[in-house]
Amino acid sequence: MTWSKLWMDLFGTTSFCGIDMGFWAAMSAVLLLVILMNVVFWGMSPKKDSRETQM
Repeated sequence: MTWSKLWMDLFGTTSFCGIDMGFWAAMSAVLLLVILMNVVFWGMSPKKDSRETQM
């Protein structure tokens, strides 16, 4: 079974705004990865500098 046939059976179309669903699936995966990376990055606390604690 191909992904296009499965998608067509479920949703009745294989394109959105004239662009293939594979593009939109890949774009969604990239968007999810970027959001996850931002959540991890902004959730980290700053590293303490050892020179500041000695003064």
